[in-house]
Parts: sequence; C-alpha cells; structure tokens
Amino acid sequence: MKKTIYWITADYFIDVDFLLVPYLQKHSDLDIEWIVLQGSRSNIDILESLNCRKYKLRYRYKDPRIVLDYATIFKEINEKNIDIIYSDYLGTPFYYPVLFTYSKKIPVIHAAHNVIPYQGWPNRRLMTCYINYIFRKNHYFQIFSKHLTSFFEEKYPEKSVFYCPMTVKGYGDVQTSKYRIDKSKTNLLFFGNIKSNKRLDLLIAAIKMLSEESKSKIHLTIAGKCEEIAKYTSLISDCECISAYLNRIDDREIAELFTKHDFLVLPYEEVAQSGPQMIAYYYNLPVIASNINGFNEKIVDKVNGFLFEVNNIESLKKTIKQVIDLSETQRDTMKRNLRQYINDNYSLECIALQYLEYFKTIRSC
Repeated sequence: MKKTIYWITADYFIDVDFLLVPYLQKHSDLDIEWIVLQGSRSNIDILESLNCRKYKLRYRYKDPRIVLDYATIFKEINEKNIDIIYSDYLGTPFYYPVLFTYSKKIPVIHAAHNVIPYQGWPNRRLMTCYINYIFRKNHYFQIFSKHLTSFFEEKYPEKSVFYCPMTVKGYGDVQTSKYRIDKSKTNLLFFGNIKSNKRLDLLIAAIKMLSEESKSKIHLTIAGKCEEIAKYTSLISDCECISAYLNRIDDREIAELFTKHDFLVLPYEEVAQSGPQMIAYYYNLPVIASNINGFNEKIVDKVNGFLFEVNNIESLKKTIKQVIDLSETQRDTMKRNLRQYINDNYSLECIALQYLEYFKTIRSC
C-alpha cells in the first residue's frame, strides 16, 4: 500500500531537500505532500518549478503568535491519511510543541541538523533546551553525520536513528561571469556565512605567511555573508592574493564560483555537517579541511582532498604549499578519485534509496 509522507522543509534548509524530494516524488511509490515554510522576513527564493505548497509565516519564530500560523497549517494533518511526517524544520521554540499536538500518533521523523551545541549556535541556551526537548519527546530521527549518529545512539539508545548524509547540492550550470580568476594560479575558495568558529582568520593568516614565491602562485577568494566586515577587511589588509566578497552570494553565482576554483577550503574548528562541502562535491571540487569529525568521514587525505590539523596554522600552511606543488596529473587523479567517491556514497540515487529503506521500517498508527 502506498505510503503518504507529509514532508515539511524550512526555507533555510531548502538546499538540503530541493533535489531529493522531487527525485523521490518522481522515482518512488511514495505520495509526498511537500510543505515549505518561509520565514516572515525571509528573502530566500523558492523555485516555482518545485511541486510544493509554500506558506509564508506572518510572525517571527520567537513571537508567540506564530503558534496561530503553525496551527493553521497543521490542522489538515488529521484530515488526511498521513502515514509519516518528515520534518526538516526547527522553528525554535514553538514549532515542535504545536506539531506534536497535531500529529498525535503519526510518526514524526526529525531531521537533526543540530545535535551537539557549538559556538556558532544562535541563542545557544534556548536552542540547547529546545533540542533536548525534541530528543526526549520524539522517537524517530535522521542525523547527517556518522560521529553525531554515534553520539546520539549512545545517549538515546531507545530511539530510532537513521544515518544518512546530505546529498550533493547543485545550483545548475554556470549562469554568470562575475569573478575574474587567473587560471595560471592555484585558486582557493572559502564560501559561506562567515562565523568565528569557521576560522577564516586562520586561513587568511596562513596565506599571508607563505613565501613570496608561493603567494605568486596562489589566490584565495572569500565569498559569503559577514557581520564583521571591518575585522576581516583589516585582516586581509593589502594582501594581493586574497579577494573578498563579504555579502550574501546570489544563488545564480554559486556555480561560477565552484567551477572556477581548484579547491574549497574549510578551516572550521567544529562542524556538524557542511553545506559548502556538498556543493563542492556536486561540482567535483576537492576540499581542504580541518581534520575533525564531520570532515574526516568524507575526505580521504591526499586521495580525494586534504586534511590538516585543526587550529594549527603551520599545518594549514604546509597543506596549502602541498596543494600549490601538485602537478596537473596529480590534480586530475584527485578529481577522478573524488568523482568515484561521490558516485559511491553521495549521489542522489544512493541517498534517495536510503530514505526509502528507512521509511519502510516505520509503521504508521
């Protein structure tokens, strides 16, 4: 019998689901009713071609009146024959109490992007309490990284946990021609929202410490929204081998950035899972990253990317030097290795199959 999935996606997680859900709608026997919730102040574009219903919330997440929005949306749950609710939405602090009220006995799978509190969490104390509430109250979970799955299983052995990484995330073909790249150099990219735990400061310092000869062979592009523009502008100073675009990058520019550069650099000191890494993998762009859980489960050092010691500027500088010294043949081999690794582990087909297998294990009430 055909299962009906009520699939809820936050607009801020749309890049996680916008390839996966359409694939499942087309290639499975699931009946997926897809709901995308848009924040009251969100300017994230949702493609009109997606087979989903969009709801624009009237109130901010911490405004108690948002309960009325959630109730209006979820009252239809019990009017339909829903087998499973898949929730890729957080909505601190009111969303899950309302969802649990309306879902009653329908199994809810919580897509747990946030498991262990880390420095970059906004409103960390509130978030921690809210997420602990979800973990205690709910039974079914998806977690996107192996190390967090192990942590969760040890802490909550009675829960049903589904490990499945994010699929690769693509933004189509190149549509723009904004970024000027010198192809004779090794071109590095730092992409995404700039926060202190991502250690962009370490990367900038490592680049500036290179010899003049090495600096003449390399260029770093920084592209992402930044709330401390003055700080990072000062760190870069007059370094000619660094270009910075400290603003939100339009989705139409992402393909250009990831296809024009040679490596993505992720010098984070902590991570759950990385969206930029999965974009890089879509475009077959090797990654240089800190040797921490979350990265080292997706990178085989010197085979399909590079790992360096976390928060260690000398280790990062040495790795950048190794990258500069790679021959064309060595780079091509690394990209072939990466392509095979992606096909085996993170292709859309591979990830979709894992979802289908987990859905089969859940019995609706």
